[in-house]
Amino acid sequence: MMINPVKSLKILSGAAFIASAVIVPSPVQAVDFKGKKIEIIVPSKEGSGSDTYVRLFAPYMEKFLPGNPAILVRNVPGGALVKGSNRFEQRAKPDGLTLLSMSTSTFVSFLFGGKKIEYDPRGWRAVMVSPLGTAVYAHPKTGAKGKDIVADLKALKKSELIFGAKAALAGESRILIMYEMLGLNVKSIFGVEKGVSRKAMMRGEFTLGYDSMSGYIKHAKPMIERGEAVPLFSMGYAEGDKIVRDPLLKDLPHFAEAYEKLTGKKPEGPAWDTLKNFIFMAVSASKSIVLPKGTPQEIVDIYVKVFKDMNNDPAFAKLAKKQLGGYPQIYGADGDAVIRNAVNFKPEARAWFKAFMKRKYDVNI
Repeated sequence: MMINPVKSLKILSGAAFIASAVIVPSPVQAVDFKGKKIEIIVPSKEGSGSDTYVRLFAPYMEKFLPGNPAILVRNVPGGALVKGSNRFEQRAKPDGLTLLSMSTSTFVSFLFGGKKIEYDPRGWRAVMVSPLGTAVYAHPKTGAKGKDIVADLKALKKSELIFGAKAALAGESRILIMYEMLGLNVKSIFGVEKGVSRKAMMRGEFTLGYDSMSGYIKHAKPMIERGEAVPLFSMGYAEGDKIVRDPLLKDLPHFAEAYEKLTGKKPEGPAWDTLKNFIFMAVSASKSIVLPKGTPQEIVDIYVKVFKDMNNDPAFAKLAKKQLGGYPQIYGADGDAVIRNAVNFKPEARAWFKAFMKRKYDVNI
């Protein structure tokens, strides 16, 4: 079941206000990190999306957390975010001194990573979950013009397309599913970092590209303005049980719209069920910061309060707009629900995805 994170956030905020103002004093006042060091594990290398996400918060956490503790960002890369996530699961104590930065690949690895996975995000305590849209674009030499999505997709279907990505079984899986459902003939080249992929796109060596919204605004839009890329569609945005247009790309059709206009029918079946889960993983829960299992509620509460205060700070808000894209942030229990929904795969969808990865990319799940 999909939830509306914006509506549920409003309900939570109102309830929390009443509880603190009328019923009992706020328990967060008892938490104090004076003289402590707080470690945030980033299961990817420096400069990655998860790393950039956390380093945006770190100095403001020192400012807003009670006791003004030192914040240490520790990069533990390896195994498609598995090494660092396993370490967090195994070593983090529920004392508020260790957090983890999560991304789409954290969920993908958990669902399909096999025996090497020793973590389960469903038990972690969400501090903040950050939605972030995804948009797909093409090189103009494909014949796409950005004016008619059906004409653009028909043009794309006439030739072999080249797409660069880090790995098949990672955050890029969602893009590969969309290409498959649209019937595009795509040659995927793996082991390519995002910056390298964009440069190859500008040179016309790659003909398909994608970005999460922060990267799209910073990198893809200038490419589009220079005539080096053509926007195609967004992945979409979840509102309740519906997939709607991305609130930051209202003039761009979302994938389900593009599919229906091309084929004359709404998307359905296990491939679509799989993609909807990826919309939760890659859009609704694109990035997040969590505490370990068993963390007492008063510690969760203070972190939620601090991150809300942080987002209301004018200096932080100015910096965060580029990174977080202007989407509503999701806190605490609402974030827990988004994370659970992200990994709630139907058996039929799981089976389809496993077969798809093996057939198309010789990846065993």
